[in-house]
Amino acid sequence: IEEPNRFRLRIDDAEVPSVVLELDKEKALQVFGEDGAKQITILNVNTTGLLQSALEQIQGACGTSWKNDSADPGHNCSLTELGKSFGAEWRTSAEFALVRLLSMTPANANVTGTSLEGLQQIFKDNPGTFAFDFADVLSDSISLDLTVQPEPTATRDKRTAPFVPIPKLILALQQQLLGTHPAVSDPDGARLPVTLYEALFDLQPLSEKLGPSGNHPGVLVPDDSTFTTKSNVLLPDFQMRVVAESGLRRVTGVDLSKGGGDMFLRTGDAPLRFDFNDPEKLQISGIAPTPTIDMRIALRELPTKVEACTEAVAPACKENRPDMPVGSSTVWSTPPFMMEHIVGKAAYLTYGERVPFTGCYFRLSGTCRVGVTIGQAGDPRGWTAFTDLVSDQPPPIPPSQFFWELLTEVGQAAIHDPTGDGNPEISEGAAQPVFALHDVGIGLTADQIVAELRPTLQSQAKEIAEIILGRYWVNNDALDFYYGRAAPDGAPTLFFVAEDDLRPSDQSSDAPRAYTYEKPGFFTSRDLDEASKVSKKELEGVADTAHEKYRLPPGDTTLYMQDDEGAVYEVRFHVPDGDDPVEITADVEKL
Repeated sequence: IEEPNRFRLRIDDAEVPSVVLELDKEKALQVFGEDGAKQITILNVNTTGLLQSALEQIQGACGTSWKNDSADPGHNCSLTELGKSFGAEWRTSAEFALVRLLSMTPANANVTGTSLEGLQQIFKDNPGTFAFDFADVLSDSISLDLTVQPEPTATRDKRTAPFVPIPKLILALQQQLLGTHPAVSDPDGARLPVTLYEALFDLQPLSEKLGPSGNHPGVLVPDDSTFTTKSNVLLPDFQMRVVAESGLRRVTGVDLSKGGGDMFLRTGDAPLRFDFNDPEKLQISGIAPTPTIDMRIALRELPTKVEACTEAVAPACKENRPDMPVGSSTVWSTPPFMMEHIVGKAAYLTYGERVPFTGCYFRLSGTCRVGVTIGQAGDPRGWTAFTDLVSDQPPPIPPSQFFWELLTEVGQAAIHDPTGDGNPEISEGAAQPVFALHDVGIGLTADQIVAELRPTLQSQAKEIAEIILGRYWVNNDALDFYYGRAAPDGAPTLFFVAEDDLRPSDQSSDAPRAYTYEKPGFFTSRDLDEASKVSKKELEGVADTAHEKYRLPPGDTTLYMQDDEGAVYEVRFHVPDGDDPVEITADVEKL
């Protein structure tokens, strides 16, 4: 530039207006960008309601006759759309096998092919001998608050209760399947983070996010030509209005080597200040009243059967617990996200605190001939022992073991023999049920989503501000000094730029300009001798201590300074008379 050069520097005291964002789905993606939208969590969905809706669909996929007190569950998968998706051969499908397991009750239990088959046979071979039937025995076993055996004529209210209740299966799925997935930060799996990007694309990205990852088989099946994950949570008329206060202020100054210009400076720790909790500053419309999602959920099993840890195997089996697995091949030693472990954990969560119980179903000469004890005689809670002293050639009865491991064995048999005829239709390792679920309730209403969204966004207010306006410095001029106020009502002051005043680099816009000043500040001698330095970082009544500052007196003042390339300049300032001079001139000359 030609020397000398005169520049007018003016302080703009006008109030900075609020920033208003009017966003639909398309504009939101433009404002935040794809990468930014992926960084913003808008909801931490409680997975309990979502899983309950999904499991209830699966449990009822083949009708509800299983709820009757009948040995025949009356399954008919042609009754529902989900059931029809199992195909014409649904009776031998892995999907129906899981439906059968979820709808298995003491009344309709088919234990063919399990260690309970022999005990059931005792009742079949001795009709009229017992005042109870096999369903009563099972009903007593799953009655958690039962400490005394009911009278023979008593009605068992658990005869039609599922062995694995849905609330406990939800907990097991949360802990074992969701909580172990790399994309779920909550180790309990109770909260599923949903990003703005996922919401803007109707939750379709969840099929990849929650798909297979590493050695985890995944929660959802990735989309293909036959199925698309989608939600109606954000309707086509979705609108979001956000009002933010600016965290930037504009100042005018001089780039010594290029001339006058302006730049934006931060006045706080973020370029925008949001209050998402204020209903006036965040308004949202176009959310479905009761959002749903279409998704494909899958479960995977191990290639071989998991044997129960019984007393016949090792006395240490009485110590076999989820946190202290015995051996390397028992249920608690398997990967937590596999189906066997999930079923076992659901049974454990249900019956782990089962009160001690003794049931004798046939007594002769003071001796119990057919019975069951749970957690008795010093055994740990849940340890189950059966008695059969009536059969001439006693059929095999289950060896002593934890009740939940017994149910895990029954579950494994049901999964591989969905028809229950004793001839497994599905080989070990091949039971990989996939459920294409539609209209699964997310478990939140529109009002609940907005209420959840406010604090979730507020906790990320700084990050959101950075995503939207964090690169404000790209359009700044690379000023060396500027004229402004240290506070809204402060005196006009000359500021030398500090390291936190972000300016663009001449080489790249990827990062701000490096701060390379050797002698920042204002001097009265050409050689920039330290004794001639008139600027200070600390001025009375000014909170800022990062900048070299100087209050110019009225009239003419000559100062010297060095730019970030090492060149020295003489600058002659003129300040008009008055208590609050908001405009001054600066004549710049390179030495």
